[in-house]
Amino acid sequence: MKNELSMKDLLDEQEKAFNEVKVGKTITAKIIKVAHDEVVLDLEYGFDGIIPVGELNIEGNKSIEEVYNVGDEVTAVIQRVSEKDGTIRLSKLQADKRNDLAEITKAYEDHRIITVNVEKAIERGVFAKYKSIDVFMPISQIDTKFVKETKEYIGANLECYLIELDAKRNRFVVSHREVLQERINIEREERRARIQAEKEAERARIKAERDAERTRIKQEKEDLFNSLQVGQKRHGKVTKIMSYGAFVDIGGLEGLVHLNNLSWKRVESVEDMLQEGQEVDVYVLDVNMETRKIALALKDINNDPWQLISEDVYVDDIITGKVVRIIDRGAFLEIREGVEAFLPISELSEDRVVKVTNVVNIDDEVKVKVLNFNPENRRMLVSKKEAEREPEEDYTEYLEVEDSLGTLGDLFKDKFKNLQK
Repeated sequence: MKNELSMKDLLDEQEKAFNEVKVGKTITAKIIKVAHDEVVLDLEYGFDGIIPVGELNIEGNKSIEEVYNVGDEVTAVIQRVSEKDGTIRLSKLQADKRNDLAEITKAYEDHRIITVNVEKAIERGVFAKYKSIDVFMPISQIDTKFVKETKEYIGANLECYLIELDAKRNRFVVSHREVLQERINIEREERRARIQAEKEAERARIKAERDAERTRIKQEKEDLFNSLQVGQKRHGKVTKIMSYGAFVDIGGLEGLVHLNNLSWKRVESVEDMLQEGQEVDVYVLDVNMETRKIALALKDINNDPWQLISEDVYVDDIITGKVVRIIDRGAFLEIREGVEAFLPISELSEDRVVKVTNVVNIDDEVKVKVLNFNPENRRMLVSKKEAEREPEEDYTEYLEVEDSLGTLGDLFKDKFKNLQK
């Protein structure tokens, strides 16, 4: 047949194939035979590729039969070509080392973690293997903690970074410590970030609560302010004492109780009436919507003693008062609680009075006559001498009958006679 090759052609093809086969070249072929000490590959054109057991890169104590089967594809590197017996000696171990070296080099360049298996321990460190590559891990690079016994790590699979790589010198140094430290640092950073996030979340929560509380308090104050009406009675607590009055908190809002509004009586000092922290009942005097200021009174503004006394006392009434203050021009008398009347020095006696205390003194009970009374302006003028003066007889009735009865002399003639007797 035309398609059949002659012996010469076969030999030429075989020779051509041999010329293409070079030591160090990587080829892939199928296993056609598995023996106890080698595997045979089909390399076409009648050549066999042989991989001895030592070049198969079998891990552990496994046999060839446990790892390889007829038909498996194997990639290996050509080590030697024998034209006499038509065989090619191959090494899978060398091919694996090429691939593994490329991997480990890339891992070194990318600073990527690789996993090694510790096979041997010495005092200065441990020897391990990354696939087909032998690596060394110094004792200082085994752990972040002090390592006393390196033997404890034999058989362990450790994640490492390559910290030194020199393929020409076959020097590969790895560090498990760097991986551990990196993870510790990451954990610390994550913990720090978590704590920071928790703190920020807590601060945000507290701020939100405070804002909500401020809003609630602000609204409550607004509601309270809007509910205030003049004359209302409110319970509060004294927050600050000043010379001119006291500030009282009535439920979140402060109002001023002026010195003049502490009592219907005269008050010399705020401290005479109030102390800081004291709970009191106060009355709303005024609410200024523009300035947001509140005027309060400790005295009962709904029971003004001047208004009450105006219903009982009138001009020309004789009343009794107690001397509470004395000045050069006269004395002040307490008529009722919160109501004082002024008794001028000129109204103390019919006689000339040089000094008020010559006639009245503090705490004296004095009967006086009301000369002038203005409850709206809180003013009352009284007279002691008018209260003590004898009332004159009223002759008006007699004056009306003068023409019919004669002269006044005639009318009172008999009276004068009686007086002379």
